[in-house]
Amino acid sequence: MRWSDDNPKPWFRPFVHPSSPSSARLATSPKLSQASVPPLLGRAAMQSLRNPFRRAKAENASGLIHIQVKWGTHKFNIPIENPEITQVSQLAGTLAHHTGIPVDQLKIVYKGAVLKDQSLTLSAYGITDGSLLAVVGNKDPIPQAPTPTPPPQVVKKKNKQPETNDEQVLTDWIRNLVKGVVDPLEASIATFVSQTSKDATNRPAHIPPFDTLQKEHARLNEFLLRGLLDLDGIEIPSEWSNARMERKMGVRRVQGDLTRIDDAWGDRKRLGA
Repeated sequence: MRWSDDNPKPWFRPFVHPSSPSSARLATSPKLSQASVPPLLGRAAMQSLRNPFRRAKAENASGLIHIQVKWGTHKFNIPIENPEITQVSQLAGTLAHHTGIPVDQLKIVYKGAVLKDQSLTLSAYGITDGSLLAVVGNKDPIPQAPTPTPPPQVVKKKNKQPETNDEQVLTDWIRNLVKGVVDPLEASIATFVSQTSKDATNRPAHIPPFDTLQKEHARLNEFLLRGLLDLDGIEIPSEWSNARMERKMGVRRVQGDLTRIDDAWGDRKRLGA
């Protein structure tokens, strides 16, 4: 309809219902001020944002989730923008800030399992909106390991010779005495010789430092000398030839090992510290 002098334009604005399509056009029209937007639409929009269920639905659609993290008696509500690209290491950094636990001492637990691979994403571990995790760790600095102290020196009691009138009993005792001295040291002696002797054919790739080898030589030397003293102190009747022969063989065996480690250590000392 055209307006003319005979048909003047009415002074009032026609009413348009807010739910009609034309209302949307009016609301988006640049010529329409915000004051002309029906108050009902503004209140509806605000109510929608205040509704926690609708807000959560909108956040999930955008990739945002919230997880619960328990630490002792504390519980944190942590927002995660996108769990599909957020790595566990990023979450660990956030939790370290909240708890004060250093990242290298912090462990994140989910469903009873520690999230060991921190390069994986939260989604890879199945963490979703509302998941409950736990943090364990010690926020105190890791105590430095105490300087190891050498074990107390155990004074070995002198092997007491059995009182017997049977030569075989004494002979067996001497044999067991030698085995008790030499057998426990066989592996250590072989290792020491391979690390120090110039003639060693099975030299290991890693050779301990000079001071370490010096202490090992002193230890082996002490045990072998103690064995020689024990053998020398045995009293054997002159007519017990078998017992005397057993002691002689024992001395030879112990002395042989003592010579091996002394010769090998001599080779090492000639090389210098």
